[in-house]
Amino acid sequence: MASPQLQKLIAAFEARSGEGADESLSDEETVALYRTGTDDELLLVDGIAPTLSPDTTVTPVSADGVSCEWIMASGADADRRLLFIHGGGWIAGTLKSYRHQFEAMSRATGMAVLAVDYRLAPEHPYPAGLDDCVTAWMWMLNHGPDGEGACRIAHLVGDSAGGNLTFALLLRLKDEAKPLPVAAAAFAPATDFTGASPSMTERQHLDPFIDGSSMPWIFGMYVQDGTPPSHPYVSPVFGDFTGLPPILVHSGEREVLHDDGLRIVEAAKAAGVDATFKTLPGLIHTTEYWCHVVPEGLESLNEVGAFLKSHG
Repeated sequence: MASPQLQKLIAAFEARSGEGADESLSDEETVALYRTGTDDELLLVDGIAPTLSPDTTVTPVSADGVSCEWIMASGADADRRLLFIHGGGWIAGTLKSYRHQFEAMSRATGMAVLAVDYRLAPEHPYPAGLDDCVTAWMWMLNHGPDGEGACRIAHLVGDSAGGNLTFALLLRLKDEAKPLPVAAAAFAPATDFTGASPSMTERQHLDPFIDGSSMPWIFGMYVQDGTPPSHPYVSPVFGDFTGLPPILVHSGEREVLHDDGLRIVEAAKAAGVDATFKTLPGLIHTTEYWCHVVPEGLESLNEVGAFLKSHG
């Protein structure tokens, strides 16, 4: 049975979805609404805002020009590093709004988390954000919270749009013969801009968070250079996964992106990758974002943390 906190979260989104979209807004106004909503949504459960533990350290750094933060929970190992790519539909999301999730992942893995503040569309369309993730990854391999120094273990994780960028980054690293992570994970990744996943329509009535019909608009904001929606770096489900490291994907049962996660794991397994997909019963999109107040979100995050930790 869903926790009271999860029930409140779902009820809050159902109330919002009943209001409908304001079609009179310009693209610029809609983007601004997305960006303010990222912070506002954190308070949907009893108005409870996340706070960091006093012994967690947050250190801003420049990763060869890309703005990032090191987040280290107490006891985290600076030589075991994890790049975390936040979500927000490629157009929203800040390190501040996701900081509690970075902290929870550092605590779950015992690793130093490097959160990348990649450039957002539409001001910085594809491939700017992906380029920033490549730069941050390569920098992280030889720089830690204490300064210059090679890491012992490097992992990769992302959620939603960050899950998309996680898989796109894996494909870019492989194609460019750059070092790959020991393991990678994603929460509710969006992996197919062609809209071929059955859940995009079949689960729309279950998903109060994401409107599947908005994906073409988001694609137009994110990709502005004529790259087709089937290109593996924007729709990684169409990529070649041969030789990639172990992968774990979590997706909520009620979300339209459910099958995006399922299909990319199936594609990875077909290429010989040790890949696992888990459906989270009753959960909506990226419930892990509310890990500070929704126990199911924290449980999912901790499971992914345990997976990464098991790989070094």
